[in-house]
Amino acid sequence: MAKGPAKGAGAAPSAHAAALAEAVSLHQAGRIAEAADRYRRVLEAEPGNADALHLLGVATLQAGDAPAAVALIARAAAARPGAADIQDNFGSALRAAGRAPEAVAAHRRAVALDPGLHKAHHNLGNALADTGAHRLAAASYRQALALRPDYAAARFNLANSLRALGEAEEAAAEYRRVLADRPDFAEAWNNLGTALAELGRQEEAVEASLRSLALRPDHAETLANLGNLLRGQGRLEQSETCLRRAVAVDPGFADGHVALGVTLQARDKVMEAVACYRAGLAIEPDNVRGLIDLGAALELLGDLTGALVPLGRALELDPMNAEAHGNMGLCLMDLGDRDGAVRHLERAMALNPDLPQPRLTRGMLRLCQGDFGGWPDYGWRFAAGEALPDRQFTIPRWQGEPAADARLLIWREQGLGDELMFATCYREAAGRVGQAVIECDPRLVRLFARSFPEAEVRAERAGPAGAAETPDADMEVPAGTLCRWLRRSYARFGGAPYLRPDPDEAAGWAGRLRALGPGLAVGVCWRSRLVTARRRAAYAALRDWLPLLRLPGIRFVNLQYDATEEELAGIEAEFGISLARWPGLDLADDLDGVAALMSGLDLVVTAPTAVGEMAGALGVPVWRIAMPTDWSMLGTGVRPWFASMRVLRPLPGGTLADALAGAAARLAALARP
Repeated sequence: MAKGPAKGAGAAPSAHAAALAEAVSLHQAGRIAEAADRYRRVLEAEPGNADALHLLGVATLQAGDAPAAVALIARAAAARPGAADIQDNFGSALRAAGRAPEAVAAHRRAVALDPGLHKAHHNLGNALADTGAHRLAAASYRQALALRPDYAAARFNLANSLRALGEAEEAAAEYRRVLADRPDFAEAWNNLGTALAELGRQEEAVEASLRSLALRPDHAETLANLGNLLRGQGRLEQSETCLRRAVAVDPGFADGHVALGVTLQARDKVMEAVACYRAGLAIEPDNVRGLIDLGAALELLGDLTGALVPLGRALELDPMNAEAHGNMGLCLMDLGDRDGAVRHLERAMALNPDLPQPRLTRGMLRLCQGDFGGWPDYGWRFAAGEALPDRQFTIPRWQGEPAADARLLIWREQGLGDELMFATCYREAAGRVGQAVIECDPRLVRLFARSFPEAEVRAERAGPAGAAETPDADMEVPAGTLCRWLRRSYARFGGAPYLRPDPDEAAGWAGRLRALGPGLAVGVCWRSRLVTARRRAAYAALRDWLPLLRLPGIRFVNLQYDATEEELAGIEAEFGISLARWPGLDLADDLDGVAALMSGLDLVVTAPTAVGEMAGALGVPVWRIAMPTDWSMLGTGVRPWFASMRVLRPLPGGTLADALAGAAARLAALARP
């Protein structure tokens, strides 16, 4: 960066030395405008005075007019080509004018003329960093530090370049060296927090950001960084508070609005997130991060064609952006453009082979088409954040091989419905090893222990997030990964029921159901407890269920596990229907009891919820009301995991209400004597 003349610095003797000396004194005192006026007076009398040209250029740069500074210092450099300080300040002016490659050349001339000029090495590093040449920039910063070890700015920028090179550990060490000498350096605390976050040291990162904020309480960028860190820790409410403060402090901070949108989206406030992305883009229309995030949010809301617009713009601005290609591929997959989706997904993976979402999307696309070669890509679900818990182990992962002497840990993942679906593989997996240990949702322990007597069944024992576990087993495998080894073709899906309800409880529930009177006993469940923006379109409104629920001669049984008695009574009163229920049965937590109840039903009709998987696992006839974009159908019109399940979907262009009307007609036909 260009600086004013050093204290005691003398200009070359000239006829106007006194006037120039006065200007220099004013400049050194920080009276930039007055100094510039004096430099101009010297130049009026002596237009070729190199010192006046140089120092007026520096003053002009300090006043914020970089192009004018370049013109002035260029004249000084031409008049005195051997002056290292002029070349150095010429480089700083060029850099400020956005001409970084030319700045690099000027700073290189400066260090060639005076290898001991420490600030020229530092400024060369800054110009190189602007061009993305961080390895060379780091070398220049180190040279500046060799000449002046206490040069805090050079050490700070060295740390910045090291972080840009992915060397976060070394960057953090350099930031700490800076802070040891300058504990009040707020930006160094802020950047240290970013480096620590990249190293996965989240608590230390938050502490560093808080130290920065203590020094600059209303610094928008630091507030945003802290908000991002808190989001990464899952502290979403605190993240939102922090980011709202950032944009309140600086309403023109585009990245702050975008970051707030990301947190709101993580809290499933997707409409609010869209508003934030649009606010950021109104400030900075070509903000690639904002364009990508807006596209992702619109995709979540089901506005697929709308999502293509910001994603397309992001790719115009940054054709090499792997994430944008990946999101474009996801949208095109949902729109049914398989070839376009594959093209973008393949491009994303070529640009960044470690980016998880495109690989997962490609896997699900292949599985949707009945291509079982998609299972390996489905393995990226944990890295993509689409499956939890993401457990880590010190023992090897099972690859499907027979291991008669081995003890295999099979552990649950995702939601209850996924767990019941993947459990269709458990018996076969247990048969390939000496001993299988099944870790499941605690609510399933009794039911699974009865259903898989050949295995040891216990509640999930997941350790702290990110901690490597050493279980009492020789190998481990997440439940969904069993499919890669055991479900490589349709022939491997038998669909046979595997759950065994308690016989005494089942008999008791059969009696209760008979007591309801004649007619089919039909269980119903119309929504999931987890209705996110992405899943909302998969569920019809309760009103759309009325053609079915009002059918005469049917004994409808409530299976809606999150409905309160007040809600159910209100539904019955408003719509004139009856839903049988027993207050002593907890539909959410007593899954052994729920299985016993379900085993006595003639039919279950359900939205996409775990109720359907449980019915299928029991062998109870079940109709699943769903849209046609369900990867678990594996390119068929059914769900091959469960032989007793039928999928009732609307025709192309139809709605879930249409599918429910069709289900009502089918059920009415079944109920006729």
